[in-house]
Amino acid sequence: METSRHPEFYRASYIEQRIPQYQGNPLIEALPPSLDDEGLLEELFIMPEFAPEQRNWHIHERVQMVAQLANFMVPLPRHLQLAHCLDALMRQGYIGRIPRSAASHRVFAKLHEQYLQKASFPAKSGITAQLSSSLIGLSGMGKTTTIKRLLSRIPEVIHHPDYGIYQIPYLHIETPYDGASVKGLAHSIFRKVDLLLPEAAYTKEYGKGGRTGAETLMNHAARILHMHCVGLLVVDEIQNLENSPKSRQALMTLLVSASNELGVPILFIGTNKARHILSLDFRQARRSIGQGLNYWDRLQKGDEAHPNEWEDFVSILWRFQWVRHPVAESTFLTDLLYQYSQGIVDIAIKLFAACQVRAMHDDSETITGQLITDVAQRELAMVAPMINAVRRDDVNALQAYDDIAPLNLEYLLMKIEHSYAGRKTRGSAIRPDNELFVPTVAASLEAVGFESEVATTMAENVVLAKPANALDGVKKALAGATSGPKAKKLKSKKSQPSVTYPPGDYRNALQTTGNETVFQRLGSLGLLPDLDRVLDQ
Repeated sequence: METSRHPEFYRASYIEQRIPQYQGNPLIEALPPSLDDEGLLEELFIMPEFAPEQRNWHIHERVQMVAQLANFMVPLPRHLQLAHCLDALMRQGYIGRIPRSAASHRVFAKLHEQYLQKASFPAKSGITAQLSSSLIGLSGMGKTTTIKRLLSRIPEVIHHPDYGIYQIPYLHIETPYDGASVKGLAHSIFRKVDLLLPEAAYTKEYGKGGRTGAETLMNHAARILHMHCVGLLVVDEIQNLENSPKSRQALMTLLVSASNELGVPILFIGTNKARHILSLDFRQARRSIGQGLNYWDRLQKGDEAHPNEWEDFVSILWRFQWVRHPVAESTFLTDLLYQYSQGIVDIAIKLFAACQVRAMHDDSETITGQLITDVAQRELAMVAPMINAVRRDDVNALQAYDDIAPLNLEYLLMKIEHSYAGRKTRGSAIRPDNELFVPTVAASLEAVGFESEVATTMAENVVLAKPANALDGVKKALAGATSGPKAKKLKSKKSQPSVTYPPGDYRNALQTTGNETVFQRLGSLGLLPDLDRVLDQ
């Protein structure tokens, strides 16, 4: 390939290295400098464009602003650890791999010999990964997103005119959903390199015909990895090997064996289901790079005195409210958000965003405990089994629910908007002069706890207040009520033991103070039902 044909490729610019084993290696010297923690924090922070005055915009504009939260990221210690591990893997994998050197030619010669003999890489029993590692964790914790974000600062292709090579620092491939075979893995490598190098046609050259043996295809793939100086092979969705009809352990052994022979590190990424698949011993890799990767569990929760990952994350997320009446961060609301997301980042962001869009459309324009509960139970019902499994720390159930993918945020917000498109028209159609006005308002008041006769009287009286429609009538009736539904008198509080219920539990309303009624307590806790939904029933 000639340089002039690919002017868009990054031209190698060599940076002198301080670490002795990196010095004089053009593949390492051409990489961007390593970042310290401060630089990584700046690189990983992804905040929406936000200004308080945006809360006065039209709903459709604010919904689009809320949708920005799909890319929201708060860097935590686990992200920094992953960044340092990736950097070390790539650089140490390049040690001894000098283009056009005698060592490089010996690798080509060995691959050619294997090709002639139609032999595969040696699958030794108990083979140990020398420079490979794994990133395993719960679905929705941002593993792949973080990997892509960290690798995006590194050029996908670096041209070395003096050596006549095109270096590919990293290659990110995904394991097919139906599992993988050696042939499938080789084809994935061909296709990915063809995308990065427009004039390459490895898929056409090596992938044509279905009779080519797996060993031959893997040999071609290995030669391509070596020819283009791939620094790191990222194999994502490794849990899909569970669906492979053939021996998944044989494929894993082949991958690690090829990695050892070529000196190309591999990073395996997967969910809980991949934990027992990755039975290979990565302890030696951890020793060689100085650190391993911990399991990416849910965000850990602390308290006000000792905040943890969850508090760091939610304190920043909570600032981005586009509702007209933003609510201050409180332990009650953030605990409720944690209860329904269990610290899974993707779920927490989607729930927080969905609550805002719902509040915009139901005209409440604020976030309450009842709103969080209702949205979680209605809009995120699909992932409820997984959340419950996480809450119980049920490992077996988590493996079963690995395949449940959280809803796309844009789709989720659109679904909420569509559900309110017709409802607002119906609610506004029932005006005070409509014979259905009083029954509709009365039925809504009964649904929130008023006795039938009282609800009917309130509905009849509110007509004099000239409400715009039935919804407005219910709101004015509640605002003008001097007392809520009569609550049963409790026994003396002195005789009642102090009980703490979880956030969102209606029994919290029984713990009233002074002359406060249970109904008023429900309102202060944000546990009253959504009037729009009551009217729509």
